[in-house]
Amino acid sequence: MAVRNYRNRYVGFVIQGGKTTRRKMISAIRSSFDKDEYHRISPWLTVFDGEKGIVRCQHHGNDRVVEVLNKIEVEGGKVKTVVTSGTIKKVKDRLFRDE
Repeated sequence: MAVRNYRNRYVGFVIQGGKTTRRKMISAIRSSFDKDEYHRISPWLTVFDGEKGIVRCQHHGNDRVVEVLNKIEVEGGKVKTVVTSGTIKKVKDRLFRDE
């Protein structure tokens, strides 16, 4: 059986005290990384509704993605990470369970 060299991690976050667009959130994430680091970690905003979202990344860059997300401020709101998991289903269950 072949083993993959990469594993995805999914980081769920909320924006406290504000809302923003998907485009502005992607821009804030991209500008927080340098070019080489961005390509190595491959963060990608997979789900976003203006207040809550999920970022997919490589497993070896998970800690850096959490660190970067917690420093982002967009349109008067501060991003706070809530949950990290290896499956998007678990993050969605935790992040969107109130809805």
